[in-house]
Amino acid sequence: MNAEELKAYKREKSRQFNANLKSLRLKEKAKNQTDTIDKQDNTIDKQDENQDDRLEDLLVKIEENHSSKIDELLNNVDELLDTKLDELFNRLDIIESIIETKLKNKLETKLENNTLLPQFKPVLFA
Repeated sequence: MNAEELKAYKREKSRQFNANLKSLRLKEKAKNQTDTIDKQDNTIDKQDENQDDRLEDLLVKIEENHSSKIDELLNNVDELLDTKLDELFNRLDIIESIIETKLKNKLETKLENNTLLPQFKPVLFA
């Protein structure tokens, strides 16, 4: 090989080396971009999962809170109803007692006046 051929050979090898190096750099750059995109996707997925978990936790807390409030309200309504029913029965007992007393007094008065039985007048037949 003469000097010119050697220079041409070296230039060709240098071009091939530079082309291979450029190809490797492009592949590395593409890989880095893919890795960056994957990392961003993973981060977004994790954020979505965290938001979903927080939302689910919030919904569970809201449901528990509502359940406890509903239970508390039902207990209060039950207590109120029991109280009102007791008051009503007490009033009914008092009314019953008053009615019995008045009926007893009326009966005693009629017995004393002998007005309980209808008065019969003698009928004379001629």
